[in-house]
Amino acid sequence: MAKKKVPGRKSTPTKKRTPDVGKADKPTVASGPLQVSAQGAIFKGDDRLIVSVRVLDDAGKAVTGLKKQHFKWWQLGHFFGEFSSFFVVEIEGIAGLEGMYQLVQANWSTVGNGTIPFYVRVAKSALRTGGAMTFIVKVREGLDTN
Repeated sequence: MAKKKVPGRKSTPTKKRTPDVGKADKPTVASGPLQVSAQGAIFKGDDRLIVSVRVLDDAGKAVTGLKKQHFKWWQLGHFFGEFSSFFVVEIEGIAGLEGMYQLVQANWSTVGNGTIPFYVRVAKSALRTGGAMTFIVKVREGLDTN
C-alpha cells in the first residue's frame, strides 16, 4: 500500500542499508600458530648442546627479534629454565636464514648414550605459540671411527 502525501508535511527519507556498510572485519591482535622446526646437534670434544630453531608465522614469514624469554625447551622432561646457562643467538644478516635461532646449553651433561628427545616451545605472545620436537643421537666414545 502506498503512503498518502499529507500537505505541509515533508516526507522523511528512509535509510537504505547497503550490504557492505558495517560489515568490515574488525582489526585483531596478530594471532595464529607459529611454525617451529628444530634440529639438535652435539659436537665431539665440546660440552655444549646446540639446538637450531626456525620460527615462521602462520603465513610462512620469518619471525625475527625473539629473545631468551620467548623460548622454553626440555630434554626428556627436564626444563632448561631461567637458572640454566642456556642462551639464544639469532642468526642475523644472512639471506635465507631469517627467523633462525640457536639455543645453546653450555656445560651440557655428556653422560648417557642413545636417542635423546628435545622439545622446544616458542611463545611470541599468548596467542602466537608453536613447538617442535627434535632428537639427538649420542654414541658413546669408542664406537665412532674418528
